[in-house]
Amino acid sequence: MNHALLSACLRARLLSVLRRRPVARLFSWFTLLAMLPLHLSCHNFYRTRSQEVSAPVLTTLAASKVFLVHQGSLIWQLANPRLNGEMLEGTKTELYEPLTKYDQTGAQGTSPRYLLKDKKVVLNLVHVYISEYQEGEGSQIRIPVAAIQRIDLVESDTGKTTASYLLGGLGIAAGVFVLVGIIVALTKSSCPFVYAYDGSQYHFVGEAYGGAIFAPLERDDYMPVPGIQAVGQQYRLKLSNELQERQFTNLAELLVVEHPANTNVLLDQRGGAHTISRPQAAVSAVSAAGLDCSPQLRAPDRNAFLFNEEPANAAPNSLTLTFDKPAQASTAKLVLRAQNSLWLDYLYGEFAKKFGSYYTAWALKEKQLPAAEINRWMLDQGLPLKVYVETKQGWQLVEHIPTVGPLAARDLLIPIDLANVTSSQVRVKLEAGFMFWELDYAALDSSPDQPITLEKCLPQRAIDEKGINQRDNLAATDGRYLQQLQPGMEVTLAYQTKRAAPAAQTRRTAFLHTRGYYEHIRRYEGLPNLPELYAFRKPGRFVEFSKEKYHEMAQQLHLTAMQR
Repeated sequence: MNHALLSACLRARLLSVLRRRPVARLFSWFTLLAMLPLHLSCHNFYRTRSQEVSAPVLTTLAASKVFLVHQGSLIWQLANPRLNGEMLEGTKTELYEPLTKYDQTGAQGTSPRYLLKDKKVVLNLVHVYISEYQEGEGSQIRIPVAAIQRIDLVESDTGKTTASYLLGGLGIAAGVFVLVGIIVALTKSSCPFVYAYDGSQYHFVGEAYGGAIFAPLERDDYMPVPGIQAVGQQYRLKLSNELQERQFTNLAELLVVEHPANTNVLLDQRGGAHTISRPQAAVSAVSAAGLDCSPQLRAPDRNAFLFNEEPANAAPNSLTLTFDKPAQASTAKLVLRAQNSLWLDYLYGEFAKKFGSYYTAWALKEKQLPAAEINRWMLDQGLPLKVYVETKQGWQLVEHIPTVGPLAARDLLIPIDLANVTSSQVRVKLEAGFMFWELDYAALDSSPDQPITLEKCLPQRAIDEKGINQRDNLAATDGRYLQQLQPGMEVTLAYQTKRAAPAAQTRRTAFLHTRGYYEHIRRYEGLPNLPELYAFRKPGRFVEFSKEKYHEMAQQLHLTAMQR
């Protein structure tokens, strides 16, 4: 491909990057940045490292990597890879021309050489060696996991990549280091990572008490734990610190809900359990720009609404959902599947840098502020997801959902009082800052809650990375904390239920109830940029900042592509 054509392709990709589903958008950012010229000619050495062939590893890699498939002497690219049961599915395509020079990894442990400017591309590739595959419609193919002979990644030969440093000694599926690499690259502002045991290994399920970045913001969090399986009467979880921060967990109890088999169950923001029997899709889902997005919200398929339109000034993005209201219904349950964007984490990192060497002193001052003052600032800046219901008195705020992290979508439930909704339809409005949230699914359920049994399980044991039982620090909200003060610290939790199996015609759903807060560890240099920092006192400034950084980055990428 010549430079002019490549530049045109880059410009086209840039325009579409933030209108795609979240995984594709993340892939686009990394491949786009990787292809930009760095005007350097020195070489770097790399080495090949094989990964275990397992469902969690393939799922993690598919979320962020470019798959090059080797079958004998043939090599091709697998576009849009995804794991479906025991099958790796995707589209078989010819190898994208700029990637042809990376089509061989060499023997395991060898050290191929590439230019320094090639580093981001090299480290974004995964080489999959297979014995066979099955053809589907058109170019669609299915590769049995059993037919995958080897999975190779290429890493810096120093062996001191950020990801391996952060994950040293955690004993969790090796593929997770890909996620941590993405986090670090985007200045991830995280919270404790939660892993659930599925009967054979631990898998990542989400982040606990997101956004509680100072002690005054300590809060309760009720996280669904999908995929967890009991071993006998015991459930197992891991809680780990994998980034540059200090984490303080006050409570970690497992809530096991036994409910009718033909229902689902979710907890609201205050821990109340609700059954979901008849979820109804929105009749319409109209964005601020007038686009009806209801088709993409009918199923949790990662085809998310990105809140990326640009209303004037600092106005938040919004999405208005309209549902049919069943006759005689007095209450309803709004069900959402949502997560924060990686873009928001990048933004917060750019904001924090403005404090320079004063960051630590600023953070200490924030710890002395009342929680209400900090939460008010967050609300004014569009960080939580706000939920409004239209009543006869106008739009009424019924909930604001704190950040949940960008690495796993969270199923959320918001109870809705319909007493003041007099029309035949229920209208709900969601508001968030520019590209702060991603919404994958929305439904309204007005069915009455079914009888459930909720068992609260305190940890039977909580063994940390040094073999110390931290159970007493996690058994009550009492000011005694599990303190995970540096990366690599983890605790393995075991919970015992009263019965080995659910009652007839019921099934179980588990939730992790945590309470805690965390603190970022940042070592910036230079003087604080006071004029720009003072601007963030104004409501909506973070929304404006998001748009400015987006257009700034877009312009830089556009100019760089034009120079090729």
